Amino acid sequence: MIRLDRITMNGFKSFAGKVTIPLPEGFNVIAGPNGSGKSNTIDALIFILGTTSARSIRAQKLESLIFNGAKDRKPADYCEVSLYLDNTGGDIPGEDKEVKISRKVSRSGVSSYHVNGKPYTRSKVLEMLSLAKLSSDGFNIIMQGDVTKIIEMSPKERKGVIDEISGIAEFDDKKEKSQKELQHVEERVRENMIVISEKQRLVQRLKAEKEIAEKYVSFSQDLIKSKASLAKKKHENTLEKIESLDREIDEQSKKFEEMSGKFEETEKEQQDAENSIRSITDEIIQKSRNYETSRNADRLQSEMLRKRDRIDNNEREIVRMESATSHEVSSISVKETLRSGIDGIIGTFSSLISVPGKYSTALEVAIGQHADDVVVENEDIAVKCIRFLKERKLGRARFLPLNSIHPKPVRECREAAHMMEITKYEKRYFNVIAYVLGDTVAAESIDEGKKIKGFRVVTLDGDLVEMSRAMIGGFYSRKKGTSNYSDEIRKLEEENAALDEEMRVMREELEKLKGELEAETDEVKSLQDRKILLEKRLDELRSGRGSLYNERSVVQSSLSRMRIEKARLEAVLDNAKLDLQEYRNVMEFYDQTEEELQERVRRCQIEINKLGMVNMKAIEDYNAVAVEFDIMKEKLDKLLKEKESVVKVVEEVEKRRHDKFMETFTEINRNYSRIYTDLVGGFGQLRLEEAENIDSGLMIEASPEGKKILNLDIMSGGEKTLTSLAFLFSVMEHYGSPFYVLDEIDAALDKANTKKIVELVKKYSKSKQFIVISHNDFTIQEADKIFGVSMENGVSKVFSIKLPGVAAE
Repeated sequence: MIRLDRITMNGFKSFAGKVTIPLPEGFNVIAGPNGSGKSNTIDALIFILGTTSARSIRAQKLESLIFNGAKDRKPADYCEVSLYLDNTGGDIPGEDKEVKISRKVSRSGVSSYHVNGKPYTRSKVLEMLSLAKLSSDGFNIIMQGDVTKIIEMSPKERKGVIDEISGIAEFDDKKEKSQKELQHVEERVRENMIVISEKQRLVQRLKAEKEIAEKYVSFSQDLIKSKASLAKKKHENTLEKIESLDREIDEQSKKFEEMSGKFEETEKEQQDAENSIRSITDEIIQKSRNYETSRNADRLQSEMLRKRDRIDNNEREIVRMESATSHEVSSISVKETLRSGIDGIIGTFSSLISVPGKYSTALEVAIGQHADDVVVENEDIAVKCIRFLKERKLGRARFLPLNSIHPKPVRECREAAHMMEITKYEKRYFNVIAYVLGDTVAAESIDEGKKIKGFRVVTLDGDLVEMSRAMIGGFYSRKKGTSNYSDEIRKLEEENAALDEEMRVMREELEKLKGELEAETDEVKSLQDRKILLEKRLDELRSGRGSLYNERSVVQSSLSRMRIEKARLEAVLDNAKLDLQEYRNVMEFYDQTEEELQERVRRCQIEINKLGMVNMKAIEDYNAVAVEFDIMKEKLDKLLKEKESVVKVVEEVEKRRHDKFMETFTEINRNYSRIYTDLVGGFGQLRLEEAENIDSGLMIEASPEGKKILNLDIMSGGEKTLTSLAFLFSVMEHYGSPFYVLDEIDAALDKANTKKIVELVKKYSKSKQFIVISHNDFTIQEADKIFGVSMENGVSKVFSIKLPGVAAE
């Protein structure tokens, strides 16, 4: 039998790189905290099994499945999932003993399939998977909400599950086809009977057509008179409305003009008040005896702000000059090489990297003599630089070509931070950085460092543990560069000190000036009192002006609406005149309201439509009709025999449909009874709402130990969950898939019920492969194999877990 050997994900959802999960036989658990990405492994399974619905795997669209980047990882260009099936038994004919099925989605949303490295179409892959009884919507996968769905389903919907498994859709199609054929035969029988009946009752038919024709004439005449009356009434009513509207427009226009006059008066008075306030303000400023003092105070404040800006600029320049010393080169050969002007020289190794201040000593020790290594574009540039040094006898230097340098493998370290993660650099320099720091991690102290195996370890205070376990340490003094900016820095610091002293003197003078700005003359105070009164009046005028403006706007809007309504009515009047012209030959009119006339027109049109096709010559068509009655009767007899044959076919298809459904139903019921007993210890059964009626609903019943038989819909919450799981397990067992997937089915269960589910899975996992997503401690503890999923910096990582007391594999 087919067995799932392993699954590999690359760039899928939260899995940034290539991750492989080996899945042995038995009870496998994938565990991890919420949000770690453990359920993404199930999404990957459904994805590789061929789903076309991104929503079924919790995504808006297929390209949303691609890893979208994290703190230290750039977004992936594609995602790919590979499924490895053990085909030793040859269940998939024509394929190797191991079948690798891969599915890949690009950023453009294009999906492609490969089987053992060869391109396949989706339909071919689905056909192959069906041989192994696998599909993306198969019943071997129970998702988080499936139990709730079973609980919330109606009996009809639950019965639909067995319909789908039993495959009676094939018989439904045959039945539908036979019924359509039967319907077609019955239609032909009816048509022939109608023809025969018509031939026998020709006179009656012609008489009915004559009566219809007479009704048509009567309704048509009434319709014309009603439409003419309606046009006349519309013309009269519209004229009256226009005259009334003209009177309202005149009234509102006068009101608008009156309000506009008041608005202009208020606006003028407001302008006068504003001019008076400005005049008084100018007079107050001119007569204030402290005016010049105030100007001096403002001048001092402005001058102090300028000096403050100068100090800030100097401080930024000092920081810039001091930081320039960090990348100075001590070797003459390196300095001369950098100055040589040779194209393709990128810079020294130390100039391409940086770390947070906490790790600066660790980085300096870690790179050691590599600090002055010269990074170049390729080997040809390195050779050119070496020749340059030889010709000028300038010494030696080490060169790192970007195109050919072999980086050290960068492995994950759980005990300490990797220097490749701490160090900041451009991605194009990865190989060079990994060549120097690829095997180096940073520890807090030498005590922690000595515990870390398999890595070169540097501590924050400069101690070093080599891969060989040789240790270098003691007091470490960081290297100091000789800055070319020392004189400039000293001058800027002296200038800042002088500026601080000048600002201190200015502050004292400013405090003195502020003390003088206190008293004002009586005349100035009088002007200020007058200014206050004017400002109060100005506020009143502004408020009144706003009210007038709003009221005038309301009137103006009303006028606009009236004028628009008048234009509409004038258009209605023109149409009414045209209608009157059309019915100018009508001399009599109905004396009714416009609404009554509209209803009269509507009724006439309905009655005429009811008549359908009218034969206006029916009165004249009383000629004899030759009838081939015997031929039609013989044809009708043949059709009746054909109908009888089709009815037998329909009954046979229905019987086979019933037998197929009951066969599947009986097996699932047997599975359910056994599984429910294994799970709960009581008795469970399935039955149809109406015995032997396979179109009636499905009832799921159970009798926990010591209780009477209950329907699923009236059970307690815990009983519903266990009963629904027993039903789903019985369906899974019938489906016969090579493996079963359970996604957090124990999430809502208490400890006792969880134990029951786990014991059931353990029992059946002896012959079936189970993959369970869970973060329940008991479930994890009982598993044969445990895989942990964690989220680190936005990336899901998978690792094998070995519980205490479990023998090593």
